[in-house]
Amino acid sequence: MKKIFDITGMTCAACAAHVEKAVRKLGIEDVNVNLLLNRLTVESELDDGDIIAAVESAGYGAAARGKTVKADPSSPTKVVDNSKALLIRFFASLAFMLPLMYFSMGHMAGFPMGKLDPHVDPASFALIQLVLTTPVLIINSRFFIGGTKALLHRGANMDTLVSLGAGASYIYGLVVTFLINGKVAAGDTVGASELAMNLFFESAAMILTLVTLGKLLEARSKGKTRTEVEKLMKLRPNTATVIRDGRTETVGTDDIRVGDTVVIMPGEYVPCDGVITAGATTLDKSAITGESIPVEAVVGSAMTSATLNLTGRVELRAEKVGEDSTLSKIVEMIENAGGSKAPIQKIADKVSAVFVPAVCGIALVTLTVWLALGYGIGHALSMAIAVLVISCPCALGLATPVAVMAGTGRDAAYGVLVKNAETLQSLGDTRIFALDKTATITEGKPRVTAVTTFGGRDKTEALGIAPALEATSTQPRAAAIVEAYGGDPTLPEKSEYRIGYGVVGTVGGVEYALGAPRLVKEFGAEAESGDAQVVFLCRRGELLAEITVDDEVKPSSKAAIELLRSTGARCVMLTGDNEAQARKIAEKVGLDEVYYDVLPEDKLDIVERLKKQGRTAMVGDGINDAPALKAADVGIAIGSGTDVAIDAADVVLVKSDLIDVPRAVAVSRSTLRNVKQNLFWAFLYNTLGIPLAAGVLYALGVTLDPMIAAGAMAASSLFVVCNALRLTVMRFDDARVARKLKRARDKAAEQSSVA
Repeated sequence: MKKIFDITGMTCAACAAHVEKAVRKLGIEDVNVNLLLNRLTVESELDDGDIIAAVESAGYGAAARGKTVKADPSSPTKVVDNSKALLIRFFASLAFMLPLMYFSMGHMAGFPMGKLDPHVDPASFALIQLVLTTPVLIINSRFFIGGTKALLHRGANMDTLVSLGAGASYIYGLVVTFLINGKVAAGDTVGASELAMNLFFESAAMILTLVTLGKLLEARSKGKTRTEVEKLMKLRPNTATVIRDGRTETVGTDDIRVGDTVVIMPGEYVPCDGVITAGATTLDKSAITGESIPVEAVVGSAMTSATLNLTGRVELRAEKVGEDSTLSKIVEMIENAGGSKAPIQKIADKVSAVFVPAVCGIALVTLTVWLALGYGIGHALSMAIAVLVISCPCALGLATPVAVMAGTGRDAAYGVLVKNAETLQSLGDTRIFALDKTATITEGKPRVTAVTTFGGRDKTEALGIAPALEATSTQPRAAAIVEAYGGDPTLPEKSEYRIGYGVVGTVGGVEYALGAPRLVKEFGAEAESGDAQVVFLCRRGELLAEITVDDEVKPSSKAAIELLRSTGARCVMLTGDNEAQARKIAEKVGLDEVYYDVLPEDKLDIVERLKKQGRTAMVGDGINDAPALKAADVGIAIGSGTDVAIDAADVVLVKSDLIDVPRAVAVSRSTLRNVKQNLFWAFLYNTLGIPLAAGVLYALGVTLDPMIAAGAMAASSLFVVCNALRLTVMRFDDARVARKLKRARDKAAEQSSVA
């Protein structure tokens, strides 16, 4: 059973690793902790209380999704609330830090210091810094609470590093302040002035202020990665007008019941999924499908939640409400994808689990080595503090989830729903695309595409008789012929459907036949055609018309297949049609690899064979495609397909447009590239920054002040988040998709040639 919990108190990747480790001790294997969403997802039959207790034993707060989370002083759950609190903390810290910087460094810049000059009154110089620094520590006490709490639970985190660095600076400065006062009391003003040059109060205040600024910017940036979800949620009205027992009443959107008649006025968003039972209108579906052109809707038309009613009053019979509505499913899918982990994140997770203890060890070694080399405690402590505060486990922890959240949000903006991060990564590496024909490459709805008459007859006559003969049939071909008539056809006096031949009936006292050449021959007329999509209309001894009923290829199918093939991918078509019809469709879209006369079990076998030749995606829409969709490395369902197919798939194309497959591939590759950039930066930053802070280049005159180290740490997290945010503004329209895929193909070819 899948269970989701909201977690409080996590500040970095080390926290996420500790929570995951604590839950795994319960024997749960499928555990996923997401730092971006502060969420824990598990597959377990254990009681919620046991899981919550395990999380709390690690020092964090937890509650089942939708319930109030136990208050934790170290970190609120909501990103927005956290941003407000951090903003207040930052400006409050800044109010004390700015005068502190003036008094601590003003004498070096020649600013007027009066009696607070360290050479005039070193005791007052130290005391004013102590007075200004102490409030900064109090304002940012959450770092110390969270860091201490983590240590007590044997799970050091980023707060531990920050609190150790700032705390050591403050305590050192406090000790020196007492020593200064002792020397002043002994009359050694010169000695006191020399000690005053080595206070670390400004480092403590600057570390806390800069880290708070970094957390503020990070929190706001992380919030932006949820832009697409927030936009969708705003489309859900709070109330709806329903007709119950003949009375009109206003109810909460969550109170709509299946079967209710919902009244939707012009300018209102549709609160649930259903079918129009009265009225007609035009709909703006851009929020769900990405299409900006309004579409007409009449009685019998389906409407989905988050659709905007533009022109007319309509009544809707509610069919999917609450969590079952399209909007809720989309939001859930995006959040689940953002909360899942891509395989590439495993490296970062392993490093994060040991990162903070390793950094603490390096800081201790740094302190010991510099003391052993004969340097003073002030110098050695400065180096150790710099190591603590420059280390950035946040960058490692955020490298993947922020990019995944941004990428899935961008996909959703184009009507492509990706269910998890693993799929997002796999899409970019897919080399084989198995495409179902009906409703995937083609429209899935037969239409009359041509009418040819004989003997100088008018087409209108043929399109009057043929629909009359098919009026009582439920076959797709019959429905297409009736639809082409454009009205209610005359019912035949009598009719008989003959399997394998066609239909014979009497209209206006005349007997007609509509069907295959063999039926025409029985009526004494001649007709020849090897195309199963052509039917013939005749009466005794006379051929009247030839009607072509075809399942037309979608306008974008050929372009989509060309885009996929341009990346070097292999595209194959699977269909239950006969060979002639299958090759006819394949030729129209530029495919030369076709599997025809395919049964559902055959599709599964074909996909299994293709998987052995490379990463394979299956694109389909029907119940018969579900086994193949599930078996494929990536299952892609057409949004207009059955619920079974959509549930079995990893990706859902809301617009039911094949062009969204290469679009999803382009987004996947852009996201994966972004993740790699983030991980590269996070590893490079820590790999170079920590040794530099420890003083490996001290002989060359290169050192790192703790204040600069704190700023670098804040900038590292911010860089990762902002880099991921680029995905939210990238454009993936048709022309840009072609260019992005071409760049990806050229880069891959270049790497292959080098190898």
